[in-house]
Amino acid sequence: MSNPILLVISMSAALVGGMLKKLLTDRFENSTRAYQLYNAIVSIVAAVCLFVVSTNMSASTFTILLALLFGLVTLIQQITNMQALEVGPFSYTSVIISLSTLIPTLSGVIIWNETISFVQIIGIVLMVACIILSVDFKSNQKKASLKWLGYCAAAFICTGFIGVMQKWHQNSAYKGELDAFLVIAFLFSFLTSTVFFIVQSIRRKKTTVHQNEQKEGTAVINKKSVIAFLPILIMVISGICVAANNKLNLFLSGAMPSAVFFPIVNGGGLVLSLLAVIVLFKERLSLKQWIGVILGIISVVLLCNPF
Repeated sequence: MSNPILLVISMSAALVGGMLKKLLTDRFENSTRAYQLYNAIVSIVAAVCLFVVSTNMSASTFTILLALLFGLVTLIQQITNMQALEVGPFSYTSVIISLSTLIPTLSGVIIWNETISFVQIIGIVLMVACIILSVDFKSNQKKASLKWLGYCAAAFICTGFIGVMQKWHQNSAYKGELDAFLVIAFLFSFLTSTVFFIVQSIRRKKTTVHQNEQKEGTAVINKKSVIAFLPILIMVISGICVAANNKLNLFLSGAMPSAVFFPIVNGGGLVLSLLAVIVLFKERLSLKQWIGVILGIISVVLLCNPF
């Protein structure tokens, strides 16, 4: 199967997973405890799926250590991303973290001596413009602060480094250990989130509902608990999507130039998400967002141009 088709499948899996997460957070509780449960279930489902379809579970010391580092950085990214969204503006947080795609993109040139054509440079610039224009900046959002900036900086670096580690593994002599790399990383993520979920659950029992809402800052009155059949089913399906997306992305990070793969995955995914909310959630885009979508489409065409 060709790389463009695999890229479409990967982005589609990410889109479905994102829509399911939006559905989950809109209808059910979205506390810190709920986020940890979500990550734990998604991680273990992804690990099991990847193990079932694996063809090679051998793992060198390099793969094991890099997988543990990958899992740790991913966990830190999730926590700092969530904290940034809790204390600062959603729009600026989304833009800053999305722009982290520049880190793995430039790493291909600096570390692996990949070349970028002039047309692709234009495509990268347009993708940056697409990311900035596509986010809805509302005046009633939380104000930025030094605390928020610190969380954003940490999430930005971690998100970019995740892409670098993907490229690092798939450009090493151990790239055939792809399945073992992901299974180890997801198992580490599952164990860590499970511990955090248990700690949060114990703390929750020792406080009143009002105190818990003040402490977590994300619990919403009248929202249903995530510990029920439907939300857990959504998490399981999300885990399957995450497994497909990560396996394909890890493979493609080594099979495609960084200047093409990472901007398309990040910016192109944002464009697909915007189009999806129009069709599925009947949301309207502003003129600026539509311009961002158009620039994103043009960017993808230019990035795929090898000349």
